[in-house]
Amino acid sequence: MERWLKGVKCVATSPNNAKCSKAVHPENTAITDPDDDATTSSSTVSKTKKRKYDESYISFGFVDSNGSPLCMLCSKQLPNNSMAPVKFRRHLETVHPESKDKNKYFFGRKKEQLLESQKNMMHVTQTINEKAEEASYLVSYRTPQAGEAHTIADNLIKLYVLDITKCILDEKSAKHLSTVPLSNDTVLRQIHDLTSYVKQELVTRLQKTRFALQIDESIDVAGLAIFLVFVRYPYESSFEEDMLMCSPLPTNLSWNDCIDICTDEVKAMTGKIAGAVSRIKNKAPNCSSSHCILHRQALAMK
Repeated sequence: MERWLKGVKCVATSPNNAKCSKAVHPENTAITDPDDDATTSSSTVSKTKKRKYDESYISFGFVDSNGSPLCMLCSKQLPNNSMAPVKFRRHLETVHPESKDKNKYFFGRKKEQLLESQKNMMHVTQTINEKAEEASYLVSYRTPQAGEAHTIADNLIKLYVLDITKCILDEKSAKHLSTVPLSNDTVLRQIHDLTSYVKQELVTRLQKTRFALQIDESIDVAGLAIFLVFVRYPYESSFEEDMLMCSPLPTNLSWNDCIDICTDEVKAMTGKIAGAVSRIKNKAPNCSSSHCILHRQALAMK
């Protein structure tokens, strides 16, 4: 309390009234005037005030670029606080003295050329992105056809393509090819997209014409029975043949009802450990096994 009173000087004007004034004291740093705060805040706002672009500034070769002036002659972007005719004229006379006497029609044509150039750049960028996506779909289409895992696209194919491009063409072309998205998730998603498209296209064709079916049963790599349906139909000027359906066969059969197994005596069928007959007898102990007589007849005919 005494420390605070040291920084205040009281001047008595009357016996009943005293006027206190603030003395300049090095320790009196905690006492501030509200008017001083208002002045400081208003000066800060005025300093950070954003200037607006005026169409007359084009006479100095500057256009608006996201709130900042952009020189159309050297493509240099100045800060917002440089939005003043004096600074524009200084830049024009210092950096581009050959254009300081040009009129606003000259800079108007420059503005049209700049807008056209930006439009062409956006079109080129969009075209490159579209071609990169198309190339990605082509790789995703070829990879399953070769029977390879979709992870090979990013881990192997893309690296090969970049190396070949660098050797035959140049680094710039390889940089464009590096934008092709071939990550594992991307290729997997594109494979699903292509599958849905092919299925929808086949169904659309069959809805507009007559067709014939060919049905067969096969076994997949896991040894499960699958149901195959092929379809043959006329399309345009030729006949097309496609796979309509491939799905596992639901059986719901009981092995206790199996009474006999007839096979030829190959190792895959009659092996004691991994043979098909041994595995079936583990499920159906009362099941018997026999040899196919047709195989013996074929040997006799030879």
